[in-house]
Amino acid sequence: MRFQVDIHDVRPIKTLTFCLDLDRNAPLCIVGRNGAGKTTLAKAVMNFALADTFRRTTSDGALRQSSFVRYTVDGVSFEFTYDPAVGTLSTRQSVPKSLRSLIAVELPIPHGQRFSYFHALSEADNEIRRAIILDNHTRPGALIEFLTRIYGDARFEDLREVRFSRGACCFYHVEDERYVREDYFSSGEFFLVNLFRRLQSGPRLIFIDEIDISLDAAAQARLVNELRALCMEFSVNVVFTSHSLALMQTLREGELLYMEAVGEQSILEERSFAYVKSLLFGFHGWDRYILVEDESAKMVIQHHIDLHCRPTYYSYLIIPVGGVTQVTGLLQRNRDHGFLAPADAVIAILDGDQAETGNVTKADTYCMPLRSLESAFEALYDQPGFSPKLPDGEKIPDKGRGKHIYKAYRRYRLLSDAEIVERVCVPQAEKIQSFSEQILRPFLSSRLDASDVAAAPVPI
Repeated sequence: MRFQVDIHDVRPIKTLTFCLDLDRNAPLCIVGRNGAGKTTLAKAVMNFALADTFRRTTSDGALRQSSFVRYTVDGVSFEFTYDPAVGTLSTRQSVPKSLRSLIAVELPIPHGQRFSYFHALSEADNEIRRAIILDNHTRPGALIEFLTRIYGDARFEDLREVRFSRGACCFYHVEDERYVREDYFSSGEFFLVNLFRRLQSGPRLIFIDEIDISLDAAAQARLVNELRALCMEFSVNVVFTSHSLALMQTLREGELLYMEAVGEQSILEERSFAYVKSLLFGFHGWDRYILVEDESAKMVIQHHIDLHCRPTYYSYLIIPVGGVTQVTGLLQRNRDHGFLAPADAVIAILDGDQAETGNVTKADTYCMPLRSLESAFEALYDQPGFSPKLPDGEKIPDKGRGKHIYKAYRRYRLLSDAEIVERVCVPQAEKIQSFSEQILRPFLSSRLDASDVAAAPVPI
């Protein structure tokens, strides 16, 4: 089932299309600069379920005669246009309750539903108190486990829940037969309790604007992994906006969209964490790391990428480390401590002369097609008719012959580094293409199946 929202001329958005496959069952984060229109998108999604959303939440001037929002659910469209009589968007079409119930949206204070729930809990205090006195409460085991995993401690073991006429209320017993209602929990705890209930309540899409606003950094870092499991368990999609680096860096491929205005059009595009980090926060880093032995190997791998892997989805850095032992050692240390990046974001590519050793059996370790740039250039140099040749007076020792020839060419500037690399790679063109397509391209490119979400222009 596909849910699409087309927004036109709702400030600050001129045009925007957001489309999501509701069978995806996964989290999705939307980021962008202030004023990009993230909250407007959230309100537009909410308006499908609650048709007076713009009237209640939008200031004067955000809507005009040309404003409209069109919703399409599995090919059936509903269009909300500007009604000057009421000063908001409305429709003459009847949106079935079965479709409206698919969508749940949580806005920041003061419009979020969890904030209105404060009043419901306060007004039902006598009813809740009576249920507690009569021991009509249960232990919400799944919720306790969820909160424990998010916060990493056992303080929720004594949490209990009662039902009342307008919903449910969690509480703690305290001394003198008193209790603490959930609306007196910390703002982060109260948010997570309500989020868990939303996940259980049956919508196919939950849209949360500013999901991180009440959570500390540690909780933010653990939240996304929990959402992945719960989205699958409850067959729901959780779309949220955030400005949190702690949260963003836990997102996987296909879970991060960047929102920006390009001319008269607002667009949502899948981006990597490093791209977003550098654009929004000015921090520069890389998504992928390739460890090689030396500068020569770096030039060879860069040649392969330029020839067979452009454009790359991920930003990357090729790091010359030293000898084979240093390369494999650094790879293992990163796997143990993650000081460069997560283990799956770092690989080692050794010179081809290591192909028959045990080093290539190690995880994430490969050999390039050339034995080495120097040995490949030596073999090319020895072929009849090769030119330009080194000066006749240049003495070439037998030991380290390949390295000497390569360094001499650089010293005399007979060929540039790029020309040397290009020449030695031509005889190995098929092997290089195969290596690039099997190893480099998957490592540097998005593996997201384009069929997951149809998006003109939202490629998620």
